[in-house]
Amino acid sequence: MAAPMKLESCVQNYIENTVADQRTTISSVTKDIVNNEVKLVTFIENLQKYLTSTDVSIRSRSVRLIAEVLHQLPNSHLDEDEVELLVTYMCERLMDHHSVQPPALYALLALSGCKKFPDGQASKICRIIFQNVQNQSLSQSDRCNVYTLIARFLDTRLEELKKMEADFVLGFIQVMDTEKDPRNLMTCFQCARTIILNFSLGVFVEEMFEVTSCYFPIDFTPPPNDNYKITRDDLIKGLRGCLSATEKFAEYTYPLLLEKLTSDVQSAKLDSLQTLSECVELYGIKPLKEFQTSLYNCIKSEIFSSGNPAIEQAALEALSGIVRTLSKSLLEGPDGPVHNYISEILQDCKRYMTGEDNRLLVPVCRLLVSCAEGSDSACCQVLQDVIPNLIGLYNKSSVNSQRKLMLEMISRFVRVVSGYIQGQCHKVFLTYIPELSTIIKSALIDSSSHLRMTGISGVNEMLKVSGEDTQVYTELILDKTFNDQDKDVRKSCLEPLKTIAEKHTDVLESTVIPKVLERLKDGLNNVVKSSEDMDNEINAVLSTVTISYNSLVMVSKELLQVSSGKSATGMEIEKTEQRTNNLVNCLLTVIQKNLDDKKSFEYLYSNVVLIIYKTVIQNSLSSTSVLHSPRIINSFSRCVQCIAIRCDNSQLQALYSLVTKIFLHGSTSAIDITDGTFNPLNVSSPWQQTQMVSMVTPVLCTCNEKLIDEDEYVKKLLNLSRMSPHRTTQSEACKCLAGIVNKHPDILQTIDLSEIEKTVQNKTAESRLSDLQIIIWLTKALIMRGHQRSQAMILFLMSLLSDPDIGREVADGFNTILTDNDDVLNRQMKAVTRMMYKQRLFVENVSHLVKSFDTTGQDTRKNYLRVLSAMLKTLPKQVLINELPPLFPLMVHSLLSDDLELQTSTMDTLYDLTHDAPEVVAKHIDSVIPQLLKLAKEQTSMKLRQSALQCIGVLTVLPTHTVLPYKVQVIKGLEKALDDKKRLVRKEAVTARNEWFLLGTK
Repeated sequence: MAAPMKLESCVQNYIENTVADQRTTISSVTKDIVNNEVKLVTFIENLQKYLTSTDVSIRSRSVRLIAEVLHQLPNSHLDEDEVELLVTYMCERLMDHHSVQPPALYALLALSGCKKFPDGQASKICRIIFQNVQNQSLSQSDRCNVYTLIARFLDTRLEELKKMEADFVLGFIQVMDTEKDPRNLMTCFQCARTIILNFSLGVFVEEMFEVTSCYFPIDFTPPPNDNYKITRDDLIKGLRGCLSATEKFAEYTYPLLLEKLTSDVQSAKLDSLQTLSECVELYGIKPLKEFQTSLYNCIKSEIFSSGNPAIEQAALEALSGIVRTLSKSLLEGPDGPVHNYISEILQDCKRYMTGEDNRLLVPVCRLLVSCAEGSDSACCQVLQDVIPNLIGLYNKSSVNSQRKLMLEMISRFVRVVSGYIQGQCHKVFLTYIPELSTIIKSALIDSSSHLRMTGISGVNEMLKVSGEDTQVYTELILDKTFNDQDKDVRKSCLEPLKTIAEKHTDVLESTVIPKVLERLKDGLNNVVKSSEDMDNEINAVLSTVTISYNSLVMVSKELLQVSSGKSATGMEIEKTEQRTNNLVNCLLTVIQKNLDDKKSFEYLYSNVVLIIYKTVIQNSLSSTSVLHSPRIINSFSRCVQCIAIRCDNSQLQALYSLVTKIFLHGSTSAIDITDGTFNPLNVSSPWQQTQMVSMVTPVLCTCNEKLIDEDEYVKKLLNLSRMSPHRTTQSEACKCLAGIVNKHPDILQTIDLSEIEKTVQNKTAESRLSDLQIIIWLTKALIMRGHQRSQAMILFLMSLLSDPDIGREVADGFNTILTDNDDVLNRQMKAVTRMMYKQRLFVENVSHLVKSFDTTGQDTRKNYLRVLSAMLKTLPKQVLINELPPLFPLMVHSLLSDDLELQTSTMDTLYDLTHDAPEVVAKHIDSVIPQLLKLAKEQTSMKLRQSALQCIGVLTVLPTHTVLPYKVQVIKGLEKALDDKKRLVRKEAVTARNEWFLLGTK
């Protein structure tokens, strides 16, 4: 008895609107129905007197209550009979007073989603809506319910609706008519396209076209803070989907597009051309014939005089679409529609290709290229007319700029032919190869660098379409690559070399790679005469052409051999070291390019890794070698890393076993080294060996599983980190140790951190700095994974910032902690990384940092500022803006410091904040401007002066009333910078001063 009484009370409260929170009432009723405490029929019986009330508002609220409950019920709760009964009742309500229709529609929307929705009800609902609902008089949300209901039925009950035939088509047209809301139009366009594709439009073709095309072209700008995220492009795609859904719209669409193409509205032209491209092939040849000439004239006008690149491109694509459509005719040859159409175009364009006035030559050629792209037959016709003409114009001209233009146009047509390698136009093109080769070769030896570059581009296109003269072209390109005096010409040769590598592998392997490698050896044998530019160009060529297994084998073997280390003395040392490092970086690029090929990767894993280890270890056993350079060792380490991160578990374990055997146990027989003793992880070993620890890191720190010899590795790495006299060894050992701890933090139990911390705090300890580096890297390893001990270590480091001896190193350590590393502790090496760990570090420690700054002495304050700067650089903009107001005064302090690196970093942040948080920067403008003007004259650093001038210039984006009082001061203060001895500084000064001159005039 309690439940019905409670139900009756809830219903009465809802109908009479006596409860503030109506949602609670609805949820309560729904819960009772779902739990079978109240039957649905009982609920509706309780509404009887309200549903039959003579007061329309009461009837409306009672239907709304039913609708709200239906929406909250699970879609499987009602059986078929209940659904049918409720559908019938709600359809009757649609014939009630107009104010009862919206809640009835809302209820029907809920019922349409029921799993046991009966057959026949969808068409019944649609008929009632079409006959009794004046959709245009409803609110936006109620109209949305109507469209959503129809869309759902079209998706789930299409076959049932198709039986309604013309009644449904007409009904939908009437419902959609005059709709203006973009949210509803998105659903309308979806429904309209489905109807057009699946229903026979019959006599309503024009009506359906009118009801959709009236929105063309779409002119819509989303309101600010739009939650629905509907864009103009979304509406354009929806409408275009309707217009391109049936060829029956062609007779109406073409006149509409022609009308919009002749308008002055740029967006309308662009939309029309893009719609034409999408519709023309679907509409077919028959309706196109009547409009093809008019469309061509409009398209030609846009290509010749639009000035809008997007419209020009759309026009070219539309013309290609027209030609492609006409080419589908079964009638070919001189009587075919595409032949006649192209003939008309060629006749029209002939007057622009006489050579007397070349101003329109480029747009004409673009137009004809677009025609050629339409089909193979069209391409044949265009080539036969245009190529001889362009060749003749090239040969007649003696002006380099004109010859360059002709050759560029020829290259465009050659590029089209590459799309029809198996077509008839390719055979036509082959007849012009001798003449084309002659003019391209002449361009390659011309005195004009611009013409030579155009000739190289022409060679690239020729290599894509023909195998003739490939050897000759290759020789010419290689000659230009190494011997041309112009750097840009040499650089442009990479593209044809890449084409040779992709399409002419025989020539690549027999000519290109051997000659490049020969050139490489000549440079290595003559270090003094070889230039860095030449080295870089050779490396660029090798990186470009090594894209297959065979080329990888040839190039990697040679690179490893020539970079295997040689002694150097005197002035040659630095240059030899630089060249060797360039070679190893070239090898790194080659490796990266070939990792995805299974066969190539297997070669890299099985051969290249072993040769790398053999090379570096063999050189570490000698007393003099350029391979002792840390940067070269690190480059080799990156090569191993690239391979290791791609290994599967079994490959990685095999690699780990090899590394352990060599580096931990000193057994080098696996890499064919039998002379000398190799113990790189022993502190007493020579530094040439101990720095090899960086070659262990890529393997140990990529392994996810617990290392078999982990304890021994950790012990030796810790000893190297603390006791090695070699700085590089210390640093690399710390990194490797941190990489292991990040994945296996339990190993910390074997490390006496408290003893290391005591050493760091002991001002007389010899290993103080090395132990500090250990703490910094272990902190980074732990904080990345969110380890519970990391916060205590951060606080320990922050307590050292006030130490006058090591405070600067501690501050730099925070930069290490917050900076991403390529060689260790990164996602590629599967480091354990907690999301937003940098942000969390800032939030948890910034208040402590600020308090410590306020209490510390003047001599060590800049250490805290360096830490703050490191933190701010890594924060997302939104977090930075929220936390900025109390921190900005500290940034001003940073500008006042004498630390150039800190000042530069602070100005980089200030530059961004001027755009992102102008209100905060504006509050401190009186402190910022004088200091920036002072830094703009700082003679110790050009970069510092540049940054200061950039910040001064960007301050003009702040509210005018804030910065206008400083206009005269800034303009006067920048005068000295205009005469700076460095050109880049003068350039920034001019830019900044111009911004301030214009301040207040806009």
